Amino acid sequence: MLNKPEKSIPLFDCKTTQEVIGQQKFLDAFKTILNHGGYCQGPETKELDVALANYSGSKYCATCGSGTDALTLALMAWGIKAGDAVFVSSFTFVASAECVAIVGATPIFVDSDPNTYNMDVKDLERAIEMVKKEGKLTPKVIIPVDIFGSPCDYDAILEIAHKNNMKVLADSCQGYGSVYKGKRAGSIADMTATSFYPTKPLGGYGDGGATFTNSAEENELLKSCRVHGMSPEDHYDNIRLGMTGRMNSFQAAVLLLKLTVLDNELQARAKVAARYDNELDSYYGKQQILPNCKSAYALYTINCEDRDELMSYLKERGIPCGAYYPRPVNTQTAYAKWNTRSLPVCEKLSKTVLSIPMTPYLDKEQMDYIIGTMNEFAAQKKNRAA
Repeated sequence: MLNKPEKSIPLFDCKTTQEVIGQQKFLDAFKTILNHGGYCQGPETKELDVALANYSGSKYCATCGSGTDALTLALMAWGIKAGDAVFVSSFTFVASAECVAIVGATPIFVDSDPNTYNMDVKDLERAIEMVKKEGKLTPKVIIPVDIFGSPCDYDAILEIAHKNNMKVLADSCQGYGSVYKGKRAGSIADMTATSFYPTKPLGGYGDGGATFTNSAEENELLKSCRVHGMSPEDHYDNIRLGMTGRMNSFQAAVLLLKLTVLDNELQARAKVAARYDNELDSYYGKQQILPNCKSAYALYTINCEDRDELMSYLKERGIPCGAYYPRPVNTQTAYAKWNTRSLPVCEKLSKTVLSIPMTPYLDKEQMDYIIGTMNEFAAQKKNRAA
């Protein structure tokens, strides 16, 4: 019987970074905002736009209210509308399909690769050919998701998109800080959306997001769309449809501080993942990261045929875990009318994957206990099968 560690084990850790940076720095930043009174899109948000663009290696960044806003704003800037087809991952959170429906376009769901869990490139090609053959919709955008923080096969996806006169909007809501062949998330696709929800690798103290582009024209459209389609010359003339998508200054202040420790935390996440990779029993399948790529490890996710039994086993022993995602988006009630394709890998993954604790601040005792408990479960299952 393994001994529980003295400290409880979190699935996410949204608090320790504050202790590392120092709570007083956050209070001082908030006091500055209270004094200048620019609560929405104040100087902190403008500073954050520049800092994030520089970090990503992108020319422009437009911060906004959430990751969903970031995705939606990109589609608005591109003028995506009814009659357009947008190809989306189904094994993910609903936001990347939701933004498509919000602008009136049609989401076309694409299956996942069984090893990376990201968008399957071959199935993407099949889906595009299906839409072109039917002739009812115009293929316009692909939204691949960096699931659990691991980069998609962007070389292949961009090639497919551009030969079909389409754009690629990277959903890096879990992947900010990830690296694809030397390029950081935000500088790889035609546009990139990310989220700063508290559980993300760069997490705020509430909702927040950002959209990245290398086009000055697109950046101006993003900034207009996030404030109701406002004209930059006349704030009482809304020249296009938009939304309320601003980031508030308090979130920007938090993110500016947390950005100072992001690289250290990403390195720590990678070390946690390396221990899991090397020490967890081979009974568990592990998400494959593409060559020359680095995951941001928003989550560490294994594959187990006895997922539900394992989940109960871990929770009974004080180890939090979560099934992300137990229902592919195409099977959910609001999206049933677009459930037109067979997605067998997505459906299988939804029944077998399990995310286990992943934070930069897991200590040796906690990790020993997690790994030992999971290997204990694997040994029991193997013995029963023998």
